[in-house]
Amino acid sequence: MKNASNGSRNAQATAERILLAAQKVFHEKGYDGATTREIADRAGINLTLINRYFGSKLGLFEKAVLPHLDLEPLLSGTPSDVAQRLAELYVDTGPKEGFDAFVVLVRSIANPEAGPLLIRRLEDHALRPLIDRLEGPNKEARATLIATQLAGLVLRFRIMPQIPLDGQEREALKQRLEANLREALEG
Repeated sequence: MKNASNGSRNAQATAERILLAAQKVFHEKGYDGATTREIADRAGINLTLINRYFGSKLGLFEKAVLPHLDLEPLLSGTPSDVAQRLAELYVDTGPKEGFDAFVVLVRSIANPEAGPLLIRRLEDHALRPLIDRLEGPNKEARATLIATQLAGLVLRFRIMPQIPLDGQEREALKQRLEANLREALEG
């Protein structure tokens, strides 16, 4: 029994190393630029283990990236709470180190394999929960406005961060975004 337990722990640790390596490679290169060879090399494993644990590059992408594209946990509380939380998260001073699922989204959305998975995940775990949370008229339009503002900020601060904002400008942007989001949330 002890050996079976060790084998299970080793398998779990190996799967975790593969996921972490995949997150970094997908973050850096998007789905198209990422190779299973590079992921295996970074994880320090034999390439065949990726297929054994995840079935394919797409299966690995699904497990490594999609769970991190979830807006639902940020949507509780008053419109002011949600607006403040989102503004804090999306007005950023630069790219995140290692792994940012939203950067992977931007770099991978055009891929014919990964794109549909990303779109479905966003619809199910970001846009639909946002629409369901809203009250009043034009819920879909308001949710779309919120989502596109947030996507634009991902591009601005996490993909092309070479245009820095000083602290005062960053704070002004955060306050303006918070007001825009609160207005859209309240309807």
